[in-house]
Amino acid sequence: MSANMIGVRFRDAAKIYHFAPPEEPLHEGEYVVVRTAKGLEMGRVVTLPPDDAGPVPQGARPIVRLANADDRARAEQMRARGEEMLRRARALVAERNLPMYVAAMQLNLAGEEGSCHFQADRHVDFTSVRRGVEEEFDVRLHMHHVGPRDRAKLVDGHDICGLRLCCSSWMTDFPKVGIRMAKEQSLALNPDKISGVCGRLLCCLTFEYPVYREMRGKLPKLGKRVSTPAGMGKVVQSNVIKQTITLELDDHAGRVEVPAAEIGMAVRVEEKPNAALEETLSDVLGREPTTEAADGAPAGRPAGQPVRRGGRPPRRGRGAEPETADGTVDGERPARRRKRRGRHGRRAGAGEATASGGPETQAAGSPEERAPGPDAAGADGEGEAAPRRRRRRRGRGRGRGSGGGAPG
Repeated sequence: MSANMIGVRFRDAAKIYHFAPPEEPLHEGEYVVVRTAKGLEMGRVVTLPPDDAGPVPQGARPIVRLANADDRARAEQMRARGEEMLRRARALVAERNLPMYVAAMQLNLAGEEGSCHFQADRHVDFTSVRRGVEEEFDVRLHMHHVGPRDRAKLVDGHDICGLRLCCSSWMTDFPKVGIRMAKEQSLALNPDKISGVCGRLLCCLTFEYPVYREMRGKLPKLGKRVSTPAGMGKVVQSNVIKQTITLELDDHAGRVEVPAAEIGMAVRVEEKPNAALEETLSDVLGREPTTEAADGAPAGRPAGQPVRRGGRPPRRGRGAEPETADGTVDGERPARRRKRRGRHGRRAGAGEATASGGPETQAAGSPEERAPGPDAAGADGEGEAAPRRRRRRRGRGRGRGSGGGAPG
């Protein structure tokens, strides 16, 4: 809707309202008279539609005329009258001791209707103030409650930087400001220094926040240990603008400031960093320090065997070492094999273990499984016990005698 219409602003840094363009051409910065819900008002043209704009939508309010000298003089008179109404409204508030602050008064060109903007922390009865102003100035007044930021925008003024307020001069919308932005810029968390005239956090904290965040990402965090040409140390402070960090060195007391470009540079390179540790361990354990072979492996171990940190060999896993004829690892104690259960709950004997350690079970229901073989027992009568008889599930309608058990 705003692409093919003219944008008009009634105050500096105020909201833009759009109107249908007139027949005569307009230029940006000219003053026009338009009709609003409060009557005729004068505003300034801030945006123009492009040359190839489409048709104007139906229902759009048109621009009445281009403002002339009489319109400008009338607007100046209404502004001065609004200041008188503002002083009278503040006096009425003080007389009745009401918890409210009247921020601004605005009148239309005819002086028949106006707007009163006030701030209050809680609900307040302003009927007496409105009636007193309306009877004295013969005007119809509309009351509008505003917040602390809108109050500063209407009152206008200068902040601690010495410049005019951003919200009153050029900023149309209020940004979202958080205390994290002040921390990211290493500002003192003092409410008097990071708050504006409105009592809220400064809007200008959002202007440089993305740059600070990007530059801080290149520096190490506080408390991290880094290596620099000055030595190893812990980061205790960082300067985002100068791109430097302050370290507490390990070698001697004191702090040193190092540029960010020198972070990560090695202090010195040792050929055998664990030599002192190995000598200490050899003195405590009473053994000779390990020496490395030509290929880098410790003496006394095969060249291809990996070595863990500290010179210890890796933990042996199952099946990693060669086994002897009896199934044990060379040089180790024979492991106790765990019996595995068969398919139907019977235990597999030692004679049923295969080369991979699994039982050789036969098909369920075969004659060899139900009856013991001729060589189940040895010559001396000792051997593996016969498997248990497996019960057959009785069918529907059959008695006990119908199920044939294993042959005796």
